[in-house]
Amino acid sequence: MLCALGLVVLGPKRLPEVALKIGNYLGKARNMVHSFTRQMRQEVELTPSRPMSPKDNQTKDSEDK
Repeated sequence: MLCALGLVVLGPKRLPEVALKIGNYLGKARNMVHSFTRQMRQEVELTPSRPMSPKDNQTKDSEDK
């Protein structure tokens, strides 16, 4: 349905060009999201976790009940 609408609006000459540009933009966006996700995971892995204090353990135990 979307292709038929694009064909009517853009015409047969411009449709492949526009489809290629849209595909390129989507690929770039996907790569940026993947890169961001990878960087966030690396940061989480590199960040040392803070040891839990006894107060934190009490709070966690009370939440579990």
